[in-house]
Amino acid sequence: MSNIKERVLLIAEHKGVSKTDFFKDLELSYANFKGIQKMTALNSDAVASILSRYPDIEPEWLVTGNGPMLRQGGTVVRDDMAFYQEPVVVNEIEPTLIDALKQVIASQEKTILALEEQVLILKEERKRL
Repeated sequence: MSNIKERVLLIAEHKGVSKTDFFKDLELSYANFKGIQKMTALNSDAVASILSRYPDIEPEWLVTGNGPMLRQGGTVVRDDMAFYQEPVVVNEIEPTLIDALKQVIASQEKTILALEEQVLILKEERKRL
């Protein structure tokens, strides 16, 4: 299964936009989506920016990888994601977006806790050495 940053790269590919232009448009750094940086978390502002700029993207898919890439309300979605009709227009922030952002926050909180534990372990190891 892909992580969220790999799914963001799939959006750029699906849109047929160069990755440089795609990330510039979102005001994100492409460097954060390459190499080891691709394995790090994506902040909620970036998720909100992507979903605002591309309202046809399904928030649950972006955050969790579950379901189709494209929203199905008013769109035609195929498994190969090669064809779709007009994107769904988002009128203000939808509950789905809010739920997706809550999932991002919960995931980031777990990451923070794990990193805090790792810091404590490393501090103890340093003391021992």
